[in-house]
Amino acid sequence: MIEIGRLSISSSEAVPFAREKLRAALVAAGIRQVAAGHAISLLSRDLRARAPLELVVLLEENNKEISLQIDASAGLIRRLILPAPLNERDIGTVSEILAFLTRDELLHDLERQVEQRTAELKKERERSERLLRNMLPDSIAARMKDNEVIADHHVASVLFIDIVGFTAFARDKSASDVVAILDRIFKAFDGVIKRHGLEKIKTIGDGYLAVAGLPHPQFDHADRAVLAGLDIVGLIPALREEIGCVVDVRVGIHSGDVLAGVIGVNKPFYDIWGDTVNVAARLEQTGTSGKVHISQEMRDKLGARFST
Repeated sequence: MIEIGRLSISSSEAVPFAREKLRAALVAAGIRQVAAGHAISLLSRDLRARAPLELVVLLEENNKEISLQIDASAGLIRRLILPAPLNERDIGTVSEILAFLTRDELLHDLERQVEQRTAELKKERERSERLLRNMLPDSIAARMKDNEVIADHHVASVLFIDIVGFTAFARDKSASDVVAILDRIFKAFDGVIKRHGLEKIKTIGDGYLAVAGLPHPQFDHADRAVLAGLDIVGLIPALREEIGCVVDVRVGIHSGDVLAGVIGVNKPFYDIWGDTVNVAARLEQTGTSGKVHISQEMRDKLGARFST
């Protein structure tokens, strides 16, 4: 048995082109028009149902029988007896017919490739947009899509959190254990930050940076930041019990002018700068474990709504 050709059928829309080509090939092999048409009609339903596929045309060893194979494993084979054995010239003619691409086929294949590539590009664009939205605030991602340079000034409240004792705890742990525990802690922080409407900026080792009052103004940014800090301190006892890790947190919060923008080309991220950020970091460093350390400016903003 030898293969004398195959037809690649990319979709159900391509079946008519394959049918006409196969009809011409069978007639060239000596099969009458009516018999060829009948054989192809029997194949059409399977071709449409199973596309995309390849239809293989085989010539039996005695050169007097053609097999049309869609799926040999499923028994989808049609055999046609030829009126006379095919000689080398006849075999060449049939092979050329099967291999020839008509203008309509070329146009259809080009349209199919364009549609496929368009779908791939759309899928990739959607994936890129999801990644961008996950890395950046939605409003910032939208501005970046419009090629806008992100460089803004805000009045905001910056919250720094450091996990006290985590470095010593992680020293004799495996990498997977350290990542798993840190991931659980930060997911808990993420929940608090989201609930109070803050914007998570980044994690730095076992440190966590968030801010209230940007990228959109919040008149109560100071309250939001302090409430988030208190909630994070409050969830530590339950986290200790859950992860079996004796850790605590220091929290520093300061309000004031903040610069915010997106930096970098590879792995761009939304970051904040300024004295307000530096003061919040120092407040965290000099704070007491299990406490929220705020500046006098923060204390003044809060007024009588919170007790020290």
